[in-house]
Amino acid sequence: MARVNHDNCRMAVEKIVKFLPSRSVTAVPGTALLFCLLLLGFSVPLQARELSEILQQVEKNTPALQAAHARTRAQQSALKREKSSYFGEIDALAKSSNYDDARLINPTTFPVNMTADVFDDNQIGYGITGRLPLDINGRITARVKAADKELAAALAGEGNVRLQVLHSAADLYHSLEGIKGLEQALRKQIEALTAHIRVVTVAISAGRVAPVEKLRLVADQEAVKGKLAAIKGNEQGIRARLAALMGVSSFADPVALAGNKPTIFSSPVGEIDNRPDIQVIESKGEAADARVRAAFASRLPSLNLDGSWLQNQGLNGEGDDTWALFATLQLPLWDGGGRRAAVEEARSSRLAIRHDLAALRNTARAEVVAAQADWQAARAGYQAATASVKAAKETERIQSDRFSEGRLSAADLVDAEAALASARSNKALALTAWWQAGDHLRRALGREPSAYHQTANLSKGSTN
Repeated sequence: MARVNHDNCRMAVEKIVKFLPSRSVTAVPGTALLFCLLLLGFSVPLQARELSEILQQVEKNTPALQAAHARTRAQQSALKREKSSYFGEIDALAKSSNYDDARLINPTTFPVNMTADVFDDNQIGYGITGRLPLDINGRITARVKAADKELAAALAGEGNVRLQVLHSAADLYHSLEGIKGLEQALRKQIEALTAHIRVVTVAISAGRVAPVEKLRLVADQEAVKGKLAAIKGNEQGIRARLAALMGVSSFADPVALAGNKPTIFSSPVGEIDNRPDIQVIESKGEAADARVRAAFASRLPSLNLDGSWLQNQGLNGEGDDTWALFATLQLPLWDGGGRRAAVEEARSSRLAIRHDLAALRNTARAEVVAAQADWQAARAGYQAATASVKAAKETERIQSDRFSEGRLSAADLVDAEAALASARSNKALALTAWWQAGDHLRRALGREPSAYHQTANLSKGSTN
């Protein structure tokens, strides 16, 4: 940012000196200073976005995490539905009864204790009915347990989606940091080639250098410009994917170079139980155990209490109240093997989940080992790239001195500068790969990206 502002201010001064009349030369410094201050003021909003801030926005706005929230709320409602089975049901009703039985409508004889009351063949009635299941076989308890564990699985799944989007955003951001380093190295190479082209042009005019030297320099410069254009295209694709995670239409904010090296943290191989994807399968396994108990309970006796109160009215309009209370004990005898098949289905599903959990644990351990190895390799690669840049700088300095003394051609100097630019690019990519390897290790252990903890610290600081 400082370099851009310096170049723009220098250009402003040159333009002001060119267009102002000679008598206004004394006003040049003040005018240029005012122009530079305005430029610096307009450049303040273009400060680079920190990864911690982007992760905070991703966690808040990404559609994938909002969908996970909705699935969790749906499972919470499913748990409430299963718990409501403990409390039974009460319903209001209204009915119309039509009888076509002469014995009821016109009785011929009466019991000793009964009178010949009028009985209408068309009656209406209203009242309430209720049923209360007594969970003697444990079926309701098992279904509630299964729903509760499914809710735990949904919460863990939400955490898994959260880690996925956070690490995807961090990986894309680190890729942009690497691209920024590549662009910087290529622009320095273009600047060096431009300077050499000017020097060679003067040398050609003096007859000291053949024109072919300039053609080679121009070809090299165009090749570097082509690489820079390809990198720009790749950058736009990465920015579009990052914007999708952030829940915005585009992401055009500048990204700074990765300056600091990743920190070292302990990562024991056995620490995989914090991974939310493992917690999802574990909760689903416990839910499968409960579903097996619920399926087996459907083969056991069940007990229900049923009751009703009705107000009936017939021809005379007086009506009467009737109530009833029933205790029903039901014993399943035969259903064509359906209940037995349901138990076997639940047991098979439980066995499949147990195998999935074992496979996931093995995969998780392998991912941790591989991520640790990648982190060590990335650190060694960055150290090698740093040494390479140091050696390339020294080579470029020596070749520049030889070129200044006339003992080296421009083409050889360009080769040394190209090697330095390549070394700088490799160093930027190596640092990016080191950061990405560190976040990949954290992901394998079920942790957030390293920059996310900066987000948490910023949030705590804003609330204090």
